[in-house]
Amino acid sequence: MCPHTPRCPEANDPDREAARTLIAHPEQGWSLLCNGIVIFEDTGELLPCGDAIAPHRPTDLIFGPASSPAA
Repeated sequence: MCPHTPRCPEANDPDREAARTLIAHPEQGWSLLCNGIVIFEDTGELLPCGDAIAPHRPTDLIFGPASSPAA
């Protein structure tokens, strides 16, 4: 299915997010990858088989006492 060289990772591969973007809709917060995965800006994913993967990377910076920006 993938016309790219080298081929994009399959949807069940650990590096599946490295597939090329076919369609991007940043205004709607999602993109379709070459391997059929719909990836969302919150890092959630919808796999071609219909399984959903919850957001899995931090998207917000958390500042605590030790990492507070200098005032």
